[in-house]
Amino acid sequence: MNKKMWNLSLFIITFVSNTVFAGDITKSSLDQLMSLSGLNKQITEYPKMVNAGMNEARQMGAKIPKDEFDAMQVAVQSSFKPSAMLAVISAKIKKDISEPDAKELLTWYKSDIGRVITKAEEDATTPTGYQNMISQAQSLFADKERLNYALKIESLFNATDMAMKIQNRTSLAVYSAITQSTNPYKPIEIAEFKKQMAAQEEKMRANMKQFIVLSFIYSYKDLDFASIEKYITFLEKDKTKKFNQSTMYGIESALMDSVDKLAASLAVVRKKFSN
Repeated sequence: MNKKMWNLSLFIITFVSNTVFAGDITKSSLDQLMSLSGLNKQITEYPKMVNAGMNEARQMGAKIPKDEFDAMQVAVQSSFKPSAMLAVISAKIKKDISEPDAKELLTWYKSDIGRVITKAEEDATTPTGYQNMISQAQSLFADKERLNYALKIESLFNATDMAMKIQNRTSLAVYSAITQSTNPYKPIEIAEFKKQMAAQEEKMRANMKQFIVLSFIYSYKDLDFASIEKYITFLEKDKTKKFNQSTMYGIESALMDSVDKLAASLAVVRKKFSN
């Protein structure tokens, strides 16, 4: 190859390489998105939320001996590791979101209104926030205007569909693992279990949507309507939808991994305390 052709080839390779990678999100922008969007804080609170839910179920009548219940809570902590979950989520965002997208998103998250809304969402995902939300449910649902805003936000996030998918996967994983551990030589009757789940799906979906909508009403209860409308406008943007979809898929994937680990751990706990 002569010098002229070599220089031309080198120019083309360099140009193509720069074009391909110019839009990749930088580590700085990714770290800021994870932090300013509230992802880091909310995922860190997740194991506490699961344990709080377990405590509430136990107080409402689930007959579980203290030693077994304590072992179950340890299983939750070992299965839902925030660092591992955040690694899965950030990898998904890195794959889907470009640097220009990130810059536009960060403009919102760095704004006063963006920070206020993120803080409200973070506070709502703590165990204390959860307890307050449940105790205030009746009055929260009575606010019809905020209810309508919450329904709109639920639709934009497609939150109920994702939650149902995770719940179904969780139920199947835990049922299969515990059944296998307690009856290792008996075939798992998964078809019958799925049939039972299907019969309850409509009711479960309605309950799930009600809970999610309640969480949105609670999260934004102290915001004026103008701020909520600005937030909805932000959520409706294509770049925001892409980011939220990427985030939701990342969370789903991280939760699925954690659920599989939890199912295996709970099977060990169940086997130990059933002997």
